Amino acid sequence: MKDLEKVFLDRAKKKKRKIAIAILRPIKETVDSLISASEFAELTVVGVDIPGFNCFSIKNTEDASQKLLSLLKDGSIEGIVRGQVKDTYTLDLFYKYFNKTPIPSNKKVCPAVMKKDKYSFVVGTCSVYQGHTLNDKIYEAEKLVHYIDKELKLKPKIGVMGILRPTSKHGKYQILDEITKNSRDLAKYLLNKGYDVKEYYMEYETAVWEGCNLILPSIGYVGNSWLKALLYLGDWKLLSCPYLDLDVVYEDGSRNETDYFNHIIHAVAMLNKDNK
Repeated sequence: MKDLEKVFLDRAKKKKRKIAIAILRPIKETVDSLISASEFAELTVVGVDIPGFNCFSIKNTEDASQKLLSLLKDGSIEGIVRGQVKDTYTLDLFYKYFNKTPIPSNKKVCPAVMKKDKYSFVVGTCSVYQGHTLNDKIYEAEKLVHYIDKELKLKPKIGVMGILRPTSKHGKYQILDEITKNSRDLAKYLLNKGYDVKEYYMEYETAVWEGCNLILPSIGYVGNSWLKALLYLGDWKLLSCPYLDLDVVYEDGSRNETDYFNHIIHAVAMLNKDNK
């Protein structure tokens, strides 16, 4: 089992990159994380002035989003970490700045990379809008397999999660039957593509213990709840939350985060993916 935290850190060491992050609440933990990350990234801070960094003092969150994206657009920096500005507003503004058609909510690919002790993996289907149809599940799975295989250079080991076990009461609740069928069909699709994949039903812990590096929850609201439980109640670490379909390095995250070290490391690692 590969330690994804080490994979990102080793790649980030190859070359220092120019990264911008929006910070509006500079508590000590946040500032310390930026100082640690500055070993690997030439950081620009948008929002507040922090000694030792190139800063743009902008108190308004919408204005900070605009500055963050303008730096990316004009090439002043190579990638962004959204940090502490609004998620939806910033993403909508990104589409306008880069003249892109907005991606529908069910087609956005923004996984979470989780780590605790010796276990680390990518979690798909963690937005409530994702995973409601088989086509959506296949679309996302293919993007995530590409991320692990082509960008991280790792062999995907995929855990497809469902709702009902073979011994469960099928035919009693239509919604459970539909979710179960989509998960089963996704597993069959990935198997036919030649991937190492197994259907785990509701046994998330077994998928983790058996070393899956890609876990695909049954449907968005299950994945979202599981992810938050790991993050806020289970002491798991969020290493990364990248948008994979924007053609730029755009690192998202959780609104309650205060430590941005790993997000910055991942942004640098993605920029260094082709560096030997």
